[in-house]
Amino acid sequence: MSQDIIHIERTYPISTAELWQAMTDKQKLKDWFFDIPNFSTEVGAEFEFAKIQNSHSQFHHCRVLEVKPEELFRFTWKNPKQSNGNSIITWRFIPRRGATTLHLTHEGLEHFRNAGEQYTQERFESGWERILGDSLPKFIEKL
Repeated sequence: MSQDIIHIERTYPISTAELWQAMTDKQKLKDWFFDIPNFSTEVGAEFEFAKIQNSHSQFHHCRVLEVKPEELFRFTWKNPKQSNGNSIITWRFIPRRGATTLHLTHEGLEHFRNAGEQYTQERFESGWERILGDSLPKFIEKL
């Protein structure tokens, strides 16, 4: 795995349209990802969310960079107080006979190098693995 870049791929037993909805509908997002009231898939739109863990708040600010419905969703991700720039998250949706493969890329982690233990590459990797390998599949089972 390249330094400062995370690649994770998972295949889910639902159509690309269903996975796209699960990952871009703000009502569905809050059931498996985060509650993001101002979430949008419009290019240029900005949204924020916070994760509170062990009395620490991790605020994240995002801006939508590119959208191709049911193919690609790309956005910046930063913590204005912790990161020195933007990381970029890309979700690619790949149809597979009755299923969909999601390929996640999270790059630009070098902007978090001095942000502390909560923002190490290992923490990001374990977070994405938990979200895509546990939270999202549990949500999909309920569809």
